[in-house]
This record gives sequence, C-alpha cells and structure tokens, in this order.
Amino acid sequence: MPTVPSPSAVQACLADLSASLPNDAVRTDDVELNRSSKDLSYHHPQRPHAVVYVSSEQEIAFVLRTCNRHGIPVIAVAGRTSIEGATIPSSLGGIVLDVSQMDKIVAIHADDLDCVVEPGIGWMELREELEPLGLFFPPDPGASACVGGMCGTNCSGTLAWRYGTMKDNVLSLRVVLPNGDVVMTRRRATKSSAGYDLTRLFIGSEGTLGVISQATLRLRRIPAASSVAMIQFPTLDSAALAVQRIITGGISLHRIELMDDHTIRSVNHGRTPSARLKELTTLLIEFAAQSPAAVAEQVSGVKTICMTAASEACGGHLQDNFSFRAAADNDEAEKLWVVRKTAFFASKNLRPDLEGKSRILTTDSAVPISRIRDMFKSAREDLDRFGLTASIVAHVGDGNLHVLIVVDSDNEEEVARAEKFRLRNAQLAVEMDGTCTGEHGVGIGKVGLLEMEVGKEAIDLMRRIKSAVDPKGIMNPGKVLMDPRVKL
Repeated sequence: MPTVPSPSAVQACLADLSASLPNDAVRTDDVELNRSSKDLSYHHPQRPHAVVYVSSEQEIAFVLRTCNRHGIPVIAVAGRTSIEGATIPSSLGGIVLDVSQMDKIVAIHADDLDCVVEPGIGWMELREELEPLGLFFPPDPGASACVGGMCGTNCSGTLAWRYGTMKDNVLSLRVVLPNGDVVMTRRRATKSSAGYDLTRLFIGSEGTLGVISQATLRLRRIPAASSVAMIQFPTLDSAALAVQRIITGGISLHRIELMDDHTIRSVNHGRTPSARLKELTTLLIEFAAQSPAAVAEQVSGVKTICMTAASEACGGHLQDNFSFRAAADNDEAEKLWVVRKTAFFASKNLRPDLEGKSRILTTDSAVPISRIRDMFKSAREDLDRFGLTASIVAHVGDGNLHVLIVVDSDNEEEVARAEKFRLRNAQLAVEMDGTCTGEHGVGIGKVGLLEMEVGKEAIDLMRRIKSAVDPKGIMNPGKVLMDPRVKL
C-alpha cells in the first residue's frame, strides 16, 4: 500500500544508498537539488530529497530495491527536457535517479537496421554516429532529449508523419522494475506475436512503472535524394487545406511543418532586414525518395496542390501573398529549416514588453487531419477571446499543433487565462476525436485531462496495472495518474 515517506525513512534510505554506491553518487547539495527541482515546463519547482547518479543497470536495480524497501519515491531523469512537468518531483519529494551517465551505444546492427543504446544518450548524438553509416533514427524531439525520456513520453517530432512515433521505432527494452527485477520486453526481430506487448506498455508510461536501462531502436536508411521547399500562404486556413489535400492525395513526404504568421513575425525579430520573411502562414516540406526524378515528381504535385488552395482563398488572385521556394542545395535547405528550429524560443519576441519575465505555455493537441482546419480556427478565436499572445506551430501532417502562449510569469491572472485556454484547447481536441497530448506526455500538466480523453474504465485499468507493477507507488508518483498522496 503506498504511503507518505517519513523523514526517518528518507534518512535511512539515503544512508543505505551512500554506503554502497560510488563516492559522490548521492548528492544532497543545494545546487543539485535546485537543478533537479525543475524541467523545461512552466510548473512550479519542487526539490527532491537527493539526486543519485548511476552508471549501470546493476546500480539502477540497487537504487530501486533500496527505495522500494523504504517506500521512497523515484523520479528517473536524463535530459530534463519535459515541458509537462514529468520529471519534476512531486510534493512527496524522493530520489531523482539520474541516468545521464549511461549514454553509450552498445551495438549497431547495420545489416538488421537496428541499434542498442543506453537511456542517457541524446538522439542528436546518436544521429551523428549513425550518419556515416547512411542510417538515421527518425524521432527528433527537443534538441537535448535523451532516449530514456523519449520512450517515457512516446515522443515524436517532425518525422513522425512519415516514420511514426517512438512506439513505432523501438523494438525492445530492458526495464528495471520497482523491486529491482530486470525485464527484457522482447528480442530484436522486427515482428513478434509472442505474448503481451510489454514494450509498448512501458513506452509512454513516463517512468511510473519502471526505469529503462537499455533500448533496441529501429533504424532507417538515409534517402538517396531529397529537397526542401518553403511555401507561404495568404491564410492559415488555405495552408491547412493544402495539407489535407496533400495527405488524402497519397503523396508520401518526409516531413511537413506549419508555422502561422505570428511565428514568422517572432522569427523575423532576430533577422537582418534582407533575411526577413513575409509574415504569412508558412509550410516547410521535405521531399525524399530514392531518385531525384521521384523527388521532382513530388515537388511538382505538391506545388500544384498548394497553388490551388491558395488561389481559392483569395478569389483566384494570388499576387504577392503566395510563394513557393525550393532549396537549391543542402545549405539552403538547412537555412530554411532554421525558421522552424528556432520557432519555440523565438515566440518570446512577440512580447518585448516583458523584458525577460516571459515564459511559454504550450499546448500539444492532435486531431484527425480532417479536423485540423477547425482546430486552427478555434485556437485563433480563443486566443483573441482570452486576450493572449501566441504563435502556432504544427507537425501538421499528423494533425499535431502547439500553441505557444507567451505570458508574464509574474502575472497570475494572465497565467490563469492561459491555463483556461489550454484546458479548452485540449477539450476541443478530444471532442474532435483527438488527444490532449500528441507527443509531450501527460506529466503534471494534463493529469486532470486523461479521464476525459480515455474514460473511467481505461483509467481504472491503468491503476490496476500500476498497482500490480508498483504496489508501493514509488515510481514517479502523481504523473499520468492522480495520486491522493500528492499535493498539486
């Protein structure tokens, strides 16, 4: 039965950990506790009792066995890039288990298109190692994200439209359970019907069931030919219409990203006048195939669709409010992608009045592609209604949009309005048969929305699974599922 850890239990646990782990593995200094009290989200910091650094699966198992025996919560972290508070300790405190030192590539099986890695490796570091082999790993979330956390939230990124989310790109896991047992979820074959799909049970569980100690990842060949185009539209709706037609038309693109006119305005803020873009809704599309001829065919088909959608939006008179710019080479393609890569933090430029006091509250809704136009329309109308300043970016190929709301961190009333907008945005997505979180996870920020989306029966089943795997409730309490011990 889960209990609230007592001060004496915490001290006994820390003593046991310190006695058996390497020197300096258990940290209780203010610098470490403060650093581990927060992530990239807007949620209030909460300090743990200690931070424990581990460098092996055996050490993870020892820490979990010890914490389980004393009833002390464990929050596993690596990159600390959650934007839903998934790695912020709860009001119960506990141990932050840092696996960032476990950052090795165990094996690359190029002939099988897979690799085995530890949880602390960053996806960008992995990509650098794979590129000389002509291989890549598709999920591409925030730049500092690590594989363990990517599994925990079932992340995705710009390539999910083509290659799927994290759950589609992980073949197997090794997971340390709360009692210290180690489970291998399956072997390396790309298909298996052997028993329950334990791999997907742990992917998306946000560290509430165990700690991932190793992952076998599915790899892809880098396409032989590719190209990038930037398309600007007269309206947000016409861009969304073009996307719908591209997808339902069956054109297989590498990735397709949308940025509204507010996003372009925010990005322009840091550019020289000659480098600034027209402040119009913009699509960035990457084409990829096995030959330049196949890429050219994709480009031609997409250009026709985009021109038609834009023309319909302005009565057949495109004039200067539509453009289609194809990158001439890889250098220009990279420059075009910089617009999207800088969009998140650039959104703060929309509030120059805040002078460093701004913070970004983001949504993460996703809807069926047939409803994406409705979702964009509702988002803009609600932003006006709530009096909020925001940009909109979207992994639009799979209907996933992020409204980046810029608020005054000292203005509680404004933050409350932003929270109301986030709630309404999530509710609208669910009403459209979508989801409140396409890729960021539930964490703290959406723990109250899960039942609305999946229903009480599904929540009850999740609780039974949680209770069976983690009967003492030590694994990341208060995340994904509400915990009565945790003060929100």
